[in-house]
Amino acid sequence: MTRNGFVVLLLLTVAAIGVGAQIAERYADPGLGRTLIVAVFTALVVFPAARFAERRGWIRGELDFSKLGRRGNGVPDERGDAK
Repeated sequence: MTRNGFVVLLLLTVAAIGVGAQIAERYADPGLGRTLIVAVFTALVVFPAARFAERRGWIRGELDFSKLGRRGNGVPDERGDAK
């Protein structure tokens, strides 16, 4: 992710949360309902923006799950149950 992509998505996310909170205050009581409205509104704003940033080359849209949780440099994984 480039600096431009990070800054744009950060500011957009903060603004979307603020606007979503204002909208949710009108239509939902405090609690989980209001939280879900803010979360859905933020996702509806940020996801298309991230796709746009991907097309502009600000972020790469690849995620490699095969490397998730593995240690680098050939170090053996010693996590697990104690012996």
